[in-house]
Amino acid sequence: MKSSKLYFSEEQKFDQWWLKLIVLGATLAGVGPMYYGTIMQLGTGKPWGDNPMSDTGLIIMDLVTTVIMMAVIYLVFGSKLITTIKEDGIYIKYKPLLYRDRYIPAEDIEKFEVRKYSPVREYGGWGVKHGKFGRGRAYNVKGNWGLQLWLKGNRKLLIGTQRSEAIKRAMNKMMNRYE
Repeated sequence: MKSSKLYFSEEQKFDQWWLKLIVLGATLAGVGPMYYGTIMQLGTGKPWGDNPMSDTGLIIMDLVTTVIMMAVIYLVFGSKLITTIKEDGIYIKYKPLLYRDRYIPAEDIEKFEVRKYSPVREYGGWGVKHGKFGRGRAYNVKGNWGLQLWLKGNRKLLIGTQRSEAIKRAMNKMMNRYE
């Protein structure tokens, strides 16, 4: 039976300044040369490059490149990790990759720890990741604090958090109810 008693809720987004800089740089590097070539070829009437495309081909490439870059921007900056802890378990949503909650019943959690970790070294970065050397899966968007779960069936899961003390208190409340 699912209960509505809420212990913890957190929403995190990719909002780091350095990530914005990388995405902006990659976007400009991806679309800049294509736009420049299209403007030069259509504006001057002279073919652009050693093996020029047709005007239509350049316009289509501009559109395809723009759509791809917009999708990347959406995936990065539209992503958010929503963690909710209720008395019956943990709910994880990672938009736009996981629109439905991933539910972890409290009784499936054997133990937990709120710990500092290395996102790059242990999981290969941020996002929805599979850890190296049997560390299990991770859901994270920034920082280096997480809720480490050991689940039944010898599974591990790490959920990134910016509120380590609050998530620890919530987990203690939830787990004490099931002991």
